[in-house]
Amino acid sequence: MKKLITLALAVVALGSISWAATNLNSSRSNNYRLICSADVMRQAQATAILAELDKIGPADEARLNPMWPALLKKHGVQADHVKKIIIRPADKTRKQITIILLTDLADEAQAIAVSDEGVPNDKPKDKPKK
Repeated sequence: MKKLITLALAVVALGSISWAATNLNSSRSNNYRLICSADVMRQAQATAILAELDKIGPADEARLNPMWPALLKKHGVQADHVKKIIIRPADKTRKQITIILLTDLADEAQAIAVSDEGVPNDKPKDKPKK
């Protein structure tokens, strides 16, 4: 009887772990990566925006730029806080289209550094001066 209870608990535990992994992956985008400061939007808003972008599939900057004002408004994001939108296409180093929403133009170098995989988050991607 103890073995049966132990087995049942193990199955329940494994089931909950796999559900959590599925839930986590469902909140991510396959095509897009969204980078912004925490004061621009909440996680739920970002997830909803990414889900909507995934519905249209991969798109270029010309197609994405006109969508932003309406998309931000639809999800309750104050578009006037966003000073600049940078859309970086997917390439060999970036597997996803990266969208950077800047509230402070001085943060651009930092945001671009964060958007590149493998670059330390705390250092802008600049060439060393000689």
